[in-house]
Amino acid sequence: MPLVTANDCSFRYELIGQGQDLVFIHGEIHGLEYWEHQLPEFSRDHRCLAYNRRGHAGTTAKEYGFSLTNQTRDLAALIDHFGIRRPVIIAVAFGTTIAANYAIQHPDRVKGLVIVAWSEMHEAMLYFDRWERYSAQVADILEREGREALIEFLRREGGRTIYRVIPVDSPVREQCIRMFAAHPLEEYRRGMLEFALSVPDLVPQFRRIRVPVLGVCGANDPYPDQPGMLSGMENFAEAKPIPGAGRFVHWERPDEFNRLVRDFLRSCE
Repeated sequence: MPLVTANDCSFRYELIGQGQDLVFIHGEIHGLEYWEHQLPEFSRDHRCLAYNRRGHAGTTAKEYGFSLTNQTRDLAALIDHFGIRRPVIIAVAFGTTIAANYAIQHPDRVKGLVIVAWSEMHEAMLYFDRWERYSAQVADILEREGREALIEFLRREGGRTIYRVIPVDSPVREQCIRMFAAHPLEEYRRGMLEFALSVPDLVPQFRRIRVPVLGVCGANDPYPDQPGMLSGMENFAEAKPIPGAGRFVHWERPDEFNRLVRDFLRSCE
């Protein structure tokens, strides 16, 4: 998979298709591989960009620069580099904070947003508190015993005692575990903590933007969306929770998710 340099960092990315631009942003210790059901579908009539965020698998391992401010600069630099114009941004979990922050700063450069599992926009510190406990344990296993040992640990404990968003009874469990275990040591030691610590409550500013926004959540997400937080926001709608899916609704129930996005894209035309 190719690499591109932007904002002094190299990013693993996929750019495919022609038409209206879509940008896909993954969450923390996630990866672009979980868009496997979206990129083939939407690239039939859209130009789709997905990338691994800084610090994640296949990207430059930096010792700094993981903040929301800098990762929003990453997104802006990638959009400029590829000549992307007024994209619809589709983002999951902590990726929604980057999408929201970009839209707050550049509302005229965004056509719409699909925000999936977006509680991080107002509860980032709760995630930081959990991750502070988890990350030292995960990093120690990776450093002392290697990646396969980390994978085995997540097979036993993922979704149970650590990283509750990993689905326990799901056909994507193994793929999810491998994605969570795929990143450089520095991401677990520092990157994810620096990023979570840098995210303010974005809701007050985000509520004021006027671009169309669709919220999507799986019915089994352990940290479900709270659409009341965005009540009164012009052009915001929250879809009904999708049964049989958790945090990774686009991965676990791709047909339902893709239909929602298709309907939303038509409403943005």
